[in-house]
Amino acid sequence: MNDHTFIAARGALVVSPQTLMDDPHGQFATLRGDHPVLQLGERQFMALRASDVMVILSDPRTKPLEGRDYVRIQGVPEGAAARFLRDFFLFGSGAEHRAKRGMFARSFAHGAVRAAQPQIQAVARRIVAELPRGESFDFIDRMAARVPAEMIAAILGLPQSETSYFAPRVYAMSRAVSPVYPIDDHAEIETAVSELFRYVVDHMRIRSEQPRDDLLSRLVADWKDDPVITFSTLVHQVLGIIVGGTDTTRAAFAVLVSLLLQHPEQWTALRDDPSLIPGAVSEGLRYDPSVGSIVRFTNAPVEISGVELPAGVMLRISNMSAMRDPELYAEPDRFDIRRNDHPRLHPVFGAGAHRCIGEMLARIEMQEGLAALVAGAPAMELQTAPQLQGFGGLRQITPMQVIIR
Repeated sequence: MNDHTFIAARGALVVSPQTLMDDPHGQFATLRGDHPVLQLGERQFMALRASDVMVILSDPRTKPLEGRDYVRIQGVPEGAAARFLRDFFLFGSGAEHRAKRGMFARSFAHGAVRAAQPQIQAVARRIVAELPRGESFDFIDRMAARVPAEMIAAILGLPQSETSYFAPRVYAMSRAVSPVYPIDDHAEIETAVSELFRYVVDHMRIRSEQPRDDLLSRLVADWKDDPVITFSTLVHQVLGIIVGGTDTTRAAFAVLVSLLLQHPEQWTALRDDPSLIPGAVSEGLRYDPSVGSIVRFTNAPVEISGVELPAGVMLRISNMSAMRDPELYAEPDRFDIRRNDHPRLHPVFGAGAHRCIGEMLARIEMQEGLAALVAGAPAMELQTAPQLQGFGGLRQITPMQVIIR
């Protein structure tokens, strides 16, 4: 059977998700011109063109996908993972979403993150100083994973010594946010969510009895004063912040460094001119994003470049495709840290009320991490490039071997 069977009734192209796994950028480039929308499964669609993607995010006929709809459409079995997906503010809207997200807004605001920049810089420099010299090592394990994990631990008030406990469980848990729920991995995902839930509960109960000067203590104190949500819902919000603050930046930073090492003239340019670092971060986020798509839900029929979608379906907005679309970027398949055609708001972080709450933190972590590397390990060489796997949701990354001469 041809995986690219055309359904004339809806105008979308039916594509087996598996055909997009090996070379999603190439597949999107081939399909995008003639097929603005793909159908990935029952009631699941994906928009590819930049011109459509930018409009859909603010189209009132679509809304953020509610957790209950995500669980139902994806067929997530009942349990800890399903409860988390139904509860986390990422999968919510309206007043409930604002209330849950608002608990963290102050800690991730521009001013608060800027104030933490010296701490992020110190963490990055310490990690670079600890990297092995003259021997091959996994860059993701030894640096890319450590900076965001240690910073999210510091913000929440979790012991940095425990990042090695929660990080692997975060990486397993993040697989739940994929274009097609990985049912074969469900047992591992379920275990990871359950263990992380108990881990956060233990720390929050300690803060209830012995408050400290950290975000977890403030969250618990505020909740005790005004428990407008259940305690388990509060725990789920903290879980989501840990996942979002740990996994996406880990993958994005590793890919950025890999791309720079594959373009040695641009790595050298950064060493000579650190003012290029913010542009390099933006370009890495564009060229191969760790978040491949943003999920919406149609609450009314909607037309996308001539394709008619009914109400009540899941619509993925493909960042990956849009950020390689020549409608939005000149020479989109060229990695260029000096690129000057980035939109004012980077598409990878979404839009509106659901724009990524950790955008500023992620940018500064990557900028300070890169600055520490080019200054402290300028002779780093890439031995095995990592690969971002998947074409939507939170993408998974393979190991990355490097050596510092």
